Amino acid sequence: MGGINKREHLIKTGQNLIWSKGYDLCSIKDITSAAGLPKGSFYHYFESKEKFAIEAMDEFITAHPEKIPDQIFNIETLTQLIDNRIKSIIKIQYAKECYMSVMCHAYSEQEEEFRHNIVAAINKSNESMKHLLAEMKNNGIIKSTINLAELEEFIDFSWRGARLKARILKSEEPLKVFKKYLIQFIQNN
Repeated sequence: MGGINKREHLIKTGQNLIWSKGYDLCSIKDITSAAGLPKGSFYHYFESKEKFAIEAMDEFITAHPEKIPDQIFNIETLTQLIDNRIKSIIKIQYAKECYMSVMCHAYSEQEEEFRHNIVAAINKSNESMKHLLAEMKNNGIIKSTINLAELEEFIDFSWRGARLKARILKSEEPLKVFKKYLIQFIQNN
């Protein structure tokens, strides 16, 4: 293992396992075995599986930021942002669920702090979308009657549902329907 950062290696290995197996089905032993490290290495770097999962989730969000191209705030940018999401799902052939959704499935059996950390991570992962929507509303592109906080929640919930159905069907159609009706609903005509 010489020359590699064991902590980062554990995080990357654990992310992939959690993402593919789910949090509950992924044990510390699974992570350390896949990383080729003894189980004690895990506890050298992480206090618990929960703390590890939060760090792995934060690192995942930091490594995969959603960016607004050229800081242009219009319907075309929103369309491009959603299209980029769709492309990333097609690229993995619908094989994996959203990392944040995987973590959401895990929270119900965990401590309150774990749940709050997942909510904070979801909010952080949606920052670009929130910023884009706020700028679009300020510029009169989005209907003035729309409550942005509710719209952001609606997009998050609806996207997760569309993504799950796309995974089940192995089709981008639910994602395209999501995009079509979202844009029709919010656009100020």
